[in-house]
Amino acid sequence: RMLTGGVGVGCRVDGLSHFKRLCKLVSPWCQLRSASLASAAPTLTAPVVPPGRRPPPAGWTPVLHSHDVKTIAAQAQQFGTDATFWSEHTRTIAILHGLFGSGRNWRSVGSALGKALAERDTQHSWRVVLVDQRCHGASTQAYDAPAPHTLDASAEDVADFFEKSGIEPDILLGHSLGGKVALAYLDGDKRVMPKCTFVLDSAPFSKHDCPDLGDLHGTFSTLNVLRELPDVVPSRKWLHDTLAPRGMSVDLINWLGTNLVAPEGQGSPEPMVWQWNFAGCESLFQSYVDTCHWETLTRSANSSDASAELVIAQRTFDDWPANQKARLSSLPSHAHHVLPKSGHWLHVDNPKGLVELLMARICDKMSIP
Repeated sequence: RMLTGGVGVGCRVDGLSHFKRLCKLVSPWCQLRSASLASAAPTLTAPVVPPGRRPPPAGWTPVLHSHDVKTIAAQAQQFGTDATFWSEHTRTIAILHGLFGSGRNWRSVGSALGKALAERDTQHSWRVVLVDQRCHGASTQAYDAPAPHTLDASAEDVADFFEKSGIEPDILLGHSLGGKVALAYLDGDKRVMPKCTFVLDSAPFSKHDCPDLGDLHGTFSTLNVLRELPDVVPSRKWLHDTLAPRGMSVDLINWLGTNLVAPEGQGSPEPMVWQWNFAGCESLFQSYVDTCHWETLTRSANSSDASAELVIAQRTFDDWPANQKARLSSLPSHAHHVLPKSGHWLHVDNPKGLVELLMARICDKMSIP
């Protein structure tokens, strides 16, 4: 009421004139007070952030945000008391998603794991990095991945990302397609090797080892249906109405729908386009089923420097061919695990059990009390 001359809002002109006079009166005092505070306060400087990187705001944020840096996309979040994203006291978990997925599929488990480790490890903060592999997610816009689209090429992308971001992974997790990409990463030269790699429900064998394997995780039948879909999808309801009669579950349809985005610059949320390179994804899956990584897994599982461990979902393991189950004997007992109450999407079926298993193994490998 002081600013409006003690009258109601009906006297708008009179109130505005009072307000202008008040501003003239207090302006010199405000300037003097501001200068006084500035001289008395310590100088504050922004943290030094390397080019192309940014300090961590709350929540998930892109790791590299410069358009001049050509590499795959990733998002990260920091957990713990150390607020410096690039501190030497920060340990890193990098997660590689599966076919037709993206890094954001792992936000829930990534957050749970990061928080649990930061609470347990009082000497370090923990950073969780969710990578979008080539032909998937945000990497379809950030990086025009050249053919051929293979496990080795994807592993090279991951190595290039680590080099350009300055991130050195302490722990590498890969699910399904990402699990074999992680193993391909371990096969490379002149790479920063993680202390431990976890291969999550990823078959280390090839289709040549198991000619009677059948439809692996239902992927072949899913690919056949997806090939018939248009590049532009009218709506999510249309997607459901189209795929449900083909026998797809609501959960699978909803998950596939996470890859739909509105075209850039479009004013409305629909229609939508796919955020993947479908032909590239097909090639990656072909490389997945053609490649046997038992040798890499066995060698790494027995390594004390850059070890690897296999985590298999219970329902997946039940369907493993007998000759491949027998090969698990080549791995140390601590290097293979079966996660109960879970299928191929083990991070959705049993996230609590998965986080507890990973926590126990990571704390053991990293000597966290």
